[in-house]
Amino acid sequence: MKKFNSFLIFAVITALFFLTQSCKKNVDDPTPNQSEQGFETLQVPENFNWLTSTPLKIDLKFVDQNQDAVVTSFEVYSKFPDGVKFMTGTSKSDGSFAKMYQIANYRSSFFVVIPGQDPVEVVFGETEVNEISAYEAKATITVVNPSLKSVAAETYEYYPAEGKYGSLCFEDNWPSEADYDFNDVVIDYNVIATLNDDFLVTKINMQLFLRASGANNHNGFGISFKHSWSNDGPYPDIATVTVNGTPVTAEATDYPSFIIIEDIETWQPTYNSFMNQAFVAPTEFNVEIVLNTPASNWWELSLPLQNPFIIVDQERGREIHLPWHLPTSLADPSYVGKGVDASDPYAFDPGNFKAGNMVIGYYTYMTEEGFPWAMDIYMDSDDEDLFLYPVEFTDIANAYTSFEGWVEESDPWEWYLPEYRVVDSIYSKIPTPPYGE
Repeated sequence: MKKFNSFLIFAVITALFFLTQSCKKNVDDPTPNQSEQGFETLQVPENFNWLTSTPLKIDLKFVDQNQDAVVTSFEVYSKFPDGVKFMTGTSKSDGSFAKMYQIANYRSSFFVVIPGQDPVEVVFGETEVNEISAYEAKATITVVNPSLKSVAAETYEYYPAEGKYGSLCFEDNWPSEADYDFNDVVIDYNVIATLNDDFLVTKINMQLFLRASGANNHNGFGISFKHSWSNDGPYPDIATVTVNGTPVTAEATDYPSFIIIEDIETWQPTYNSFMNQAFVAPTEFNVEIVLNTPASNWWELSLPLQNPFIIVDQERGREIHLPWHLPTSLADPSYVGKGVDASDPYAFDPGNFKAGNMVIGYYTYMTEEGFPWAMDIYMDSDDEDLFLYPVEFTDIANAYTSFEGWVEESDPWEWYLPEYRVVDSIYSKIPTPPYGE
């Protein structure tokens, strides 16, 4: 549903750049699933963003039965009871609670829960935020017994939801053509943001699990902050970044970037993409980001994940980001337009993005047809635990029956849920029990 204001320069130069080796590991026995249809038959709409989540503008007002403002704490769920929790909150002195959040595309409402009274369902409308399409949750909620309401000093936001995990899925052969099984790197994430009483983020905790490495390359994984508040280091806004308790130093980039996993092969030497092989338990990485300067969750921090990327085979300049996301200033612009890449060269010139400049909405990391090298699957389902990616060599459009409908018609939004899986085409082995249980 989102639309981006962007300009697009197609710079496709074919047959000039080929990798010297395949990104895939050589494994005996399994053969690719064959289909007459697949990713490359898709007709991608202009400005399609490949996201399975959407900005949500929250505008709540808490009042008593006389319509006077009430300060109260509350929780927000997908449904109640038996739903997943999205956040905790506290209204301000004027009874307001206004902020941005990120929610799965298929959601149409949430429930506000105040202890001691019935939950209130808030149905989403549609709006625009800075010309970006978004959902809006707007309601006035009556607090039945204001004298009994407590107020929390800190509140929390959960992405995709408390105890739920999104999945970052990468192809690692940019700028060359991908095979679209999206299992070269798979990292599951749950993010918790801690907010102060001004609704500003003071700390971010990311629980990451490296679940698959279906590639030959020694790839790395990092995140990059991308907004003007953090431009031109040494980034006083960020106090510390640690991974499993070990401090991580910011790279020498115009916007701060941090390498979270130096070499994925060190932690995931096997693949978790061939069903005939033993499943290897994912490796956990606990990332904590503490801010000196509290920041807004959406405008400045772009929660949940900042700007995640992989580094291909330890070649620092060869980054792969989600589509429409900027590279870091260490990215090598010579890759732009090679192979099947059609990224806008403007986005690869760091000088174009100094403080105050817009840093989203540029055509990056996509082919001329609009095909990406990375996807973010925002799995916040009440019942399902993890996104199941395709087995090796299987096109994701063949592994999910409604993938094409999502891309071409935005229907269904929830194409990645179990009812749309092609059982023989997805890698069904997951941790038992799932993370956090």
